Amino acid sequence: MKFKEFMNALDSGIKNAYLLSGAETFFIDKAREKILARLNVDKETELVTFDCDAKPELGEIISAIDSSPFFGSKNVVLVKNATIFNAEKRIERLENILKDMQPTNFVIFTAKTADKRRKLYKIISQVGGVLEAEPLRSWEIDSWLNEKLSSLRKTMRGDAKRYFNEQVGLLPEISLWYLENELDKVALNVTGKEITAEDLRRNMLTPPEVSNFALTDAVDERNVRKAIYILRQQARVPSKIPLIIALLVNHVRRLIRARFFIAQGITGRRLGEPLEMNPYIAQKVGEVARSYRPELLEEVFIELAEADFNLKTGRGGIEFLERIIFKLCKR
Repeated sequence: MKFKEFMNALDSGIKNAYLLSGAETFFIDKAREKILARLNVDKETELVTFDCDAKPELGEIISAIDSSPFFGSKNVVLVKNATIFNAEKRIERLENILKDMQPTNFVIFTAKTADKRRKLYKIISQVGGVLEAEPLRSWEIDSWLNEKLSSLRKTMRGDAKRYFNEQVGLLPEISLWYLENELDKVALNVTGKEITAEDLRRNMLTPPEVSNFALTDAVDERNVRKAIYILRQQARVPSKIPLIIALLVNHVRRLIRARFFIAQGITGRRLGEPLEMNPYIAQKVGEVARSYRPELLEEVFIELAEADFNLKTGRGGIEFLERIIFKLCKR
């Protein structure tokens, strides 16, 4: 189940076994805490935790899952970072326990990945519940944002939502913990019900990854003086040069792809899905892409590869990148 469906299912009753798997720790943490809250667990007397990164004995984990409550009214076992859902061997004893759990016993597994073909996975799917905690992409954030605003009893209108999306929509992956913390901070500093764009600018930290896009923004604006200044400032740290090249390569590639999809009749916010971007940001990329000739983008793409080679082999400095930026700005 996806996060929202999984959380709703918990309101209908708690099962004896759960698997919370995937890369988005925000969803896993929220689901785990809700299960424990619904069980009303006394964490001192009723909860046993194993972290598989510390390599505990599997037999000890299985025994804990099958043990009767000692101090409290229930026995709850949390197994973090479990690897058994990708193991080649079957664990028959654990499989049998999960098929017929004692009514007082509960187990929660968390895992970075889980193989759906394994019998253990299928058993928990049948007798318990499985959360698929996949990271949200930028074009999927609106639903999460609306729910978060509802929990804060706040609202956002068009300008604020656009600003919010611009801040996070450029990220390849979204950190929901970052967004949750930042929105909590914004809400504490807003006395009224509505969060404005100015509230976000004043109280919300810009993710470091977004600030890197100042260079490509300047290029798209055809502001050659600003773009060259940003390039030289960033290149003062030699280790940043490969990152600058990667940023420019990704930007040019995105513009090329945007022009391709526009030629297929896909425009505006509809570019979000094929470009795998937030629709607001994709619309902006599409508008900018129209200002570039396809031939120029293809030439620059090749020149960036040559610049990367020359810089790595010591055959030149950032003048290669300066020429490319000048060429893009003077399109």
